[in-house]
Amino acid sequence: MPIITVMALRGERDVVQVRQRARELSALLGFDNQDQIRIATATSEMARNAFRYARNGKVEFSAVLDLPQSLKVCVTDSGPGISNLEEILEGRYRSQTGLGMGIIGTKRLMDEFSIDAQAGGTTVQMQKYLPAHAEKLTSHSIQQITDRLLRKEVDSPYEEVERQNQELLKTLQELRTRQEELTLLNRELEDTNRGVVALYAELDERADYLRRASELKTKFLSNVSHEFRTPLNSIISLARLLLGRIEGELTQEQERQVQYIESSARDLQEMVNDLLDLAKVEAGKIKIRPKSFEVHELFSALKGMLKPLLAGNTSVELIFEAAPDMQPLFTDEGKVSQILRNLISNALKFTPNGRVTVSAEQIDRNVRFTVGDTGIGIAPEHFETVFMEFSQVENPLQERHRGTGLGLPLCRNLAALLGGRLWLESELGKGSSFYTEIPAVYAGELSSREAASLPAPEFHRAPILIVEDDPETARQFEAFLRHSEFQPITASNIAQGEGWVARHTPDAIILDIIIEDEPSWRFLEDVKAKLPTLPIISTSVFDEKLTAMAKGANTFLLKPVSKDTLLEELRRLTAQVSPRRLLIVDDNEVSRYIVRELLDRPWLNIEEANNGTEAIRILGEIPPDAMILDLLMPDMNGLEVLKRLRQQPSTKHLPVVVYTSKALSESEKEALERFGTSVIKKEDVSNRLSAKPFLDWLHQAGIVPEEAASKQNV
Repeated sequence: MPIITVMALRGERDVVQVRQRARELSALLGFDNQDQIRIATATSEMARNAFRYARNGKVEFSAVLDLPQSLKVCVTDSGPGISNLEEILEGRYRSQTGLGMGIIGTKRLMDEFSIDAQAGGTTVQMQKYLPAHAEKLTSHSIQQITDRLLRKEVDSPYEEVERQNQELLKTLQELRTRQEELTLLNRELEDTNRGVVALYAELDERADYLRRASELKTKFLSNVSHEFRTPLNSIISLARLLLGRIEGELTQEQERQVQYIESSARDLQEMVNDLLDLAKVEAGKIKIRPKSFEVHELFSALKGMLKPLLAGNTSVELIFEAAPDMQPLFTDEGKVSQILRNLISNALKFTPNGRVTVSAEQIDRNVRFTVGDTGIGIAPEHFETVFMEFSQVENPLQERHRGTGLGLPLCRNLAALLGGRLWLESELGKGSSFYTEIPAVYAGELSSREAASLPAPEFHRAPILIVEDDPETARQFEAFLRHSEFQPITASNIAQGEGWVARHTPDAIILDIIIEDEPSWRFLEDVKAKLPTLPIISTSVFDEKLTAMAKGANTFLLKPVSKDTLLEELRRLTAQVSPRRLLIVDDNEVSRYIVRELLDRPWLNIEEANNGTEAIRILGEIPPDAMILDLLMPDMNGLEVLKRLRQQPSTKHLPVVVYTSKALSESEKEALERFGTSVIKKEDVSNRLSAKPFLDWLHQAGIVPEEAASKQNV
């Protein structure tokens, strides 16, 4: 590690020269202007401490040639050491002289920092890594830099002070430039936000239009289907009367014609029935009637129903296979049978020869039915087409088996209605397999349309899912959360809640124990199994606390629930803090900027006033939750502002802290004490560059709860 130069600290002039040498050396090594100032300031601060509080001070500059290469500064002395070093490094030391503040600041300025304080002296070692654009250091280049430093004359202390002033002015100019850039960025963000708001309004309008169009389509399908059924039933009945020869014999040609009429009427009736079922599903009017049944019993019934389809077709074999360990199902047997009938009928139609296999197997809590065939198959690009209403895929068998294009869409909707799904796998020319997987125990109607009708989470608020079937209680909970940091999402039944949780993750759930006369324990257990850390608040008019907590609830609230209790529990469980308004009153723009940056917290909405008159205006409109006040301002000093706000009932007890660099007189201290105001010195904050004094004051004033205070990075 080559030593570049060593400087003794015998007087104040030596401290100034050390700063100058540090800046010159860092410039020769390739550091940019900002890093030159950081290195010079850190070296000067440690050198001043060694000179002021110890003796035999010495500063050694050296270069670290190993990667990463760096400039190393070592400051040593023969003083008494630092007895409370640990307290200083942790930021807990309060100094009247400034000792300790410089150590914390220096540590932030350098990349590496260590200090060893013993009874016989103190050693401070600091390193700053060379920038990427700097030339690689060698022993030869270090020698050249040392020679240049020896030839360079040392400036006078006055020149060094003038240079420091220039550096300070340049830093202030850079801060001002950044402030202007931030202002411009804020304007751009405001414009963007306005555009986003307009886009959301347009999307809401389009969604409302689509909803109305869907409702009109459903209403039309339902009405038309009902109107068609009466004449169709009449046509079929009349055809059967004619075929029964009740009114006399028919010729062979007449019999064939009547059979065509009956067959066409039955095809039309099938389409009308499918249309009506689709309309009912979309309108949410299909009633699920769950009951317990065995899979093998269902398969036996299907064999009997589908036997006529195989009567004239001996080239296709229909096989039913069920796993031997299948448990009974508790769901709507009629809907399951309807799905399988449609799938099997399609498979038989489009399988010229071979076999159609129907199987069932248990998968966790679900049952998967598979209808596979060795038929003509479906090309991959048509996998979604077959599930679209009135859509059919061109194939060689279409002339013989022309359908309505409604069977598969209806099957998919019915599967979703039962809480499951339907999909297919197929290879052209080799056959198809349709799969439908549904819960073995029906959990409630999982309507995608209902779940999608609930709002999505907002990016700036914590979404809270409220599962409550009582409209009055649901409206009350929504009102409690409406103007808070929480976004209420209300589901009127378990199915809606399940559908929303499947798409989004709430920050917490408020769950009524009894939903539609049924306990909500299963929903609670399912959510906890998938999201074990999600907070759940159970509510009931009966004291079910022990059971609720045993099932996985985080807390239990007995109805009626008050607003304060609900918000308190939500904030406790989610660690959310209600945003508070803080007013900063200072005529110095840089001071306001520093405080605003230090207190950049998501739970603080910071406003600014650049004089006392503007502060009085803001206080008169909507008083903030707390105020940081400077004393020396051109139009109205801080004491006058305090006097006026203490005379108003709305601001009489407003928490205020005076933030000033002024040395307070005894009369000013008495006045501030009379107004119930504490004081934070500007130099204390600037030396440590820490938000802790302000956060401590806000905590004491009751602005920040314990949970939030412990989480802040101070």
